[in-house]
This record gives sequence, C-alpha cells and structure tokens, in this order.
Amino acid sequence: MSVGLRYGALVGCTLFVFTNFVACGAQMYQVSMRGDHDTTRAHPGSTDPRSPQFGLHAPNGWATLPIDFKVGNSMNPDQVTGLKNAIRSWELAVGKKLFRFSGVHGGVDGDSFPDLYSSLRDQINGEYIDADWDKTAKGSQVLATTIWNTSAADDFTIDTADIRYNSQHYILGDALTLRSSQTREVVDMESLALHELGHLLGLSHVPKSNDSSSIMNPQLFIGEGLVNRRLSSGDLRRVQQIYGCEGEACDITTTVMRISKLKGDHAEGERVVSSGVGSEGLDATNAADDN
Repeated sequence: MSVGLRYGALVGCTLFVFTNFVACGAQMYQVSMRGDHDTTRAHPGSTDPRSPQFGLHAPNGWATLPIDFKVGNSMNPDQVTGLKNAIRSWELAVGKKLFRFSGVHGGVDGDSFPDLYSSLRDQINGEYIDADWDKTAKGSQVLATTIWNTSAADDFTIDTADIRYNSQHYILGDALTLRSSQTREVVDMESLALHELGHLLGLSHVPKSNDSSSIMNPQLFIGEGLVNRRLSSGDLRRVQQIYGCEGEACDITTTVMRISKLKGDHAEGERVVSSGVGSEGLDATNAADDN
C-alpha cells in the first residue's frame, strides 16, 4: 500500500478449488466469495443481522453522485455491455443516476499497474481487465476484486474505487454465448459486475440464510450458460438505505419484478441455453451514458 492513501475494504470474488479442471458446459462450479471482505474496515454492524447497518460496509455511500468511471482500454465490447447492464440494474433499484461513463482510460488497463492498489493513485474510478492477474497478489481463484479509498471525513464514505477483473484465469463475457477453453472457465460478466458494483456502492456480503436470492450472497455459479442477473428485494432495501429512492423504485416489489423481467428472470445457478443472440437486449448505452 502506498503512503498517504487510506484504503477501505478489499472485496471481490474468491476462492473455489477443484482438481482435474474440465472446462465444459456440463460442469457447474459454485465459487465461494468468503474471505474477500476486510471486515476490519467495514462498518461493525455490517455482519450483524440485528443491526440497521447489516449488509452495509459503507453506510454513507459515495461522497458525490453520479460516480464518474472509465473502463480500461482492453475491456472488450461484450464485457462493457455486461458492465453497463449491471449498472442499469442498480440504477433501476434506486430510480436515480448512480454512474456516469467517462469513456475509455486511454492507454491504460489492469496490466498498466504494477500491483493491485496502485490503480487507486490516479483518482480515476476504473473498471480494469487484468490479463496478468498474478501481479495483484490475489490467488488465481479470485474472479474480481473491488478496492476503494475512504474519504478524509470518515471510514464509511467512499471517495474513489476500482474494480479489477481476472481475465488471466477466466473468460469474462456473456455466459449465454461464450464457450470455455481447456484451461479457463466462462464467467458471466454481468453477473460478476452486478456483485462487484454492489460492493463498490457500499454493500457487504449477505449470507444465504438471511437473503437466499441476494446478488451479494458469498457464492457465485460460473460456467457456460450460468447467469444470475437479478436483485432481491433485500438488495433494494439495503441500497436504498444508502442512496434513498425516487419514483417507482420506491415500490420495491414492483421494481424487483421489473428488473427480473428485463433480465429474463434467470435464477441463480440456472443454466440457460443460448439462442445465439447474446444478452437480453438492454440499451447498454443508455445504462450509463445518458443524462
């Protein structure tokens, strides 16, 4: 870590272990995300179901909205679409603009940084693909990691953040159309980004015993055709606790159904047979570029 930076929690998708890797559509791998959340920097009530801050590692959220972000120059169009579709879901959850796409971080991607935390130094909120994941010092099993700086005022307000995605060990994109290789399994970019953006917005992991359908459950299915692109009513309540809500989004039941309909109502771990037409057809540009 660099001197002068105050680092918040380190989160992301981690560990699943298997032997004799078989990359084929018949396999279903459930990734454990436990151990990826630095509870020493999270709000002390984030893991206590009796606390009003349960599931919130940064209950004050971001100091300013919308959150300006850029994507690294090696993020391909399929990955950008998955990211923007995930952003659209979180914005529907609160009924307001949360993110503002500022374009490509020219000449910069995950491999431009010598380690994990150095990407925070430029004060740009970046979404980066790391083809050389090993230099982050995170295990090869880790799918992605979200890191952030807290504000000077307190440890529970987020100032800047980056998400780093592991493309060295995984194929990231639309799991409904991609195929695994002999060495890398497919990970649905939208499903993964939906979880990581939850962390970036200030949400913590929520056990299945408390909310079995939360995107913030500390597990994720990966593999061909495996997607989870929905938010639970609990996800909406928690993100609205931080950012409030506007208009129709305040009707949580209706909003959950709306997001579910847009996402094709794919359940967690459900294998969806690809029709060859890609994702659900959300307007990815409008998801982050408008207003």
